[in-house]
Amino acid sequence: MEPALITAIVGGLAVCGGGVWRLIDRADKKREKREVAVEALLTARIAELLKRVKALSRYNSRIKAAAGKWREQLIANDIQPDPAEWPEDEHDDTE
Repeated sequence: MEPALITAIVGGLAVCGGGVWRLIDRADKKREKREVAVEALLTARIAELLKRVKALSRYNSRIKAAAGKWREQLIANDIQPDPAEWPEDEHDDTE
């Protein structure tokens, strides 16, 4: 083979390799940006859910305290509370 042809082939392969490297590098940078965005979104969602759990826990504590006081009032007035008639829970845990 002629040296000029070999040089042209090697040069063409080098250009193609450089282009492929550039495309791969660009895809990696986009992927990293997406990962950072997803991580920020999930962190915000976790904080929101933890806040909701805390609020529901406080709500549950208040309801239990009120139910206990109500029960004590019933017993103090010689009324036996019937827990079979408790209302359904308004919060659905399957959300």
